[in-house]
Amino acid sequence: MLIGMKALEEERMVNRVIGDIHDEPWVEKIIVIDGWSTDYTVQELKQWPKCEIYLHKWENWYHSMETSQSNILMSYIPYGKIYFILDFDERCSQRLKDILAKIDKEGMPEDADVGNVSRKTIELLRHEDSPHAILGEDSWGIEAFQTGQYPDFQCRIIRRRPEMYWINSPHHHLIGFDKGININADLIHYEKDDLRDRERIERGWARMQARRKELGLIPDSFEGRVKHDIHKYTNPDTWR
Repeated sequence: MLIGMKALEEERMVNRVIGDIHDEPWVEKIIVIDGWSTDYTVQELKQWPKCEIYLHKWENWYHSMETSQSNILMSYIPYGKIYFILDFDERCSQRLKDILAKIDKEGMPEDADVGNVSRKTIELLRHEDSPHAILGEDSWGIEAFQTGQYPDFQCRIIRRRPEMYWINSPHHHLIGFDKGININADLIHYEKDDLRDRERIERGWARMQARRKELGLIPDSFEGRVKHDIHKYTNPDTWR
């Protein structure tokens, strides 16, 4: 099975995420699309033999760019091949690893084109009065509590077909397949080790909303979720 990943400034995450799956017998190759990281992401990835890295510049468009990168990633997957999408803030549960191993051996269950995997989001235990997470002996953050929606099914296991492509609706969404199934086998999603990284991303989302207002476009579904302390960034005047 192929693993598909998208990277941007992920040097701190590479070894723990890649190391968690790299030596699994069902992992044939890990294809990583890097958005021109300015840190040591690419150098860290090159230390892992199964990693194949391609550079495609990430522009500051957030949801639209996420869709573009997803389509670029899919273009490196041969037709008929099954690939699993993993982010650099995620980890496969043992049950999910077992299911992926079975799919690699037997093919997609129920002859489906897409498997939507349940995802569990974890907030991390942090040092007092600090944005930094406390890491365990395995270098992963120590769990504080579960947050967000659950099971939060994510389209992650895909049998590549030529008519498939991702659209921005407003978040990226895959179309062009006949059958999808839900798979209860948790993908564990960790909040950022450094909360300031998350705040930077959320300001970027707010900036995109400001741009939509400036262009007279309708707001996307994330607009109502902006935190109070960064809401000013949805105002176009903030960015002038």
